[in-house]
Amino acid sequence: MIRPLEEGEFPEAGALAAAAFREDPGFAYILPDDALRRFRLPSLLETLLRADALAGGRVSGAFDDGALVGVSSVMPAGRENPGIPEWIRHLPSLAWILVRPAALLRGLALIRSVEARRGEDCDYLHLLCVHPAAQGRGIGAALINDAVKNARRSLYLETFAESNRAWYESRGFKLQLEVRSPVRPAFWTMRRG
Repeated sequence: MIRPLEEGEFPEAGALAAAAFREDPGFAYILPDDALRRFRLPSLLETLLRADALAGGRVSGAFDDGALVGVSSVMPAGRENPGIPEWIRHLPSLAWILVRPAALLRGLALIRSVEARRGEDCDYLHLLCVHPAAQGRGIGAALINDAVKNARRSLYLETFAESNRAWYESRGFKLQLEVRSPVRPAFWTMRRG
């Protein structure tokens, strides 16, 4: 079953997303130290999901027999990623990033690079993840189908894992750009519809 997350489910969703994205090149760039990433990624991803919801995004969970096994966040067309006001509301859970200015600067640079390529004419699949223990069971595909069904326009995404390209292509997404940089991880932008 896929449905919007309830308030009390965001901490679990952040932990699930952290397990799924622990090795993701984008998050490894922001938090290169594995131990720090393991410790801080849950609060960062919970905050991202909460900020998306506050900014009008549709944050959904996939549940299997009552257990949360996957999460997606889709921002409506024309809506920017959550800005400073949405993130400031969650400052207590992210205060640690203020003492890690390098991580903050890397994160802001990566967001700026991603945002520069996203058009305003399509809904934005900001995040899609399935718990590693539940992968390969069609949960990600179900989350994609739900996002497509609820999209008002075509659906855009980017991925920092080249291995994800074929998976998204098999679900109807077309590669738009491959973005390479000498200082940031490569990413691929894709669109369906």
